[in-house]
Amino acid sequence: MFARSREFSIAVRQRYELLFELFQKSGLRISEALGLKIQHIRVVDGVAKHVRVIEKGNKERQVPLPEAFGRVLALSLTGKTQYDYVFAKKPGGKPPGPHATRAYLKKLIDKAGIEKKVTPHKIRHTYATRLLEKDVQLMDIQALLGHESIATTQIYTHAGQERLSKLVAGI
Repeated sequence: MFARSREFSIAVRQRYELLFELFQKSGLRISEALGLKIQHIRVVDGVAKHVRVIEKGNKERQVPLPEAFGRVLALSLTGKTQYDYVFAKKPGGKPPGPHATRAYLKKLIDKAGIEKKVTPHKIRHTYATRLLEKDVQLMDIQALLGHESIATTQIYTHAGQERLSKLVAGI
């Protein structure tokens, strides 16, 4: 009687997979991603080009998306109105909360047998670290992440320093 349908379970999994991929491809904070509405996404020719995020202090920033992910995200928006939440649990409904999102991610990580603690914020750190590894300037990473201060962004340089240390270790 209380069992969820297979279709429901698949829809939940797909919603969370899309959300977690958004974290990886945009570095959004969990609150920013969950608060996204369709109207915050610019779609051109079937590709979500960027998301408009309202940050702390009512500041706004635009975060570009990779094209391949933009196609997947745009496709997921089909049939939704501009006022719908992107990650709504049901049409016209609210998105899951941060606690439920973290719990679902933990469940996936545990099921995969991964020992490391993985959180949405660590995925954000991974996004920043990948940018740094691609030689993206710190000021650009600061803008993408929505950091007020460059000092906040500089915490990601330790990962870059570790990588550089490994590169010269064999010389």
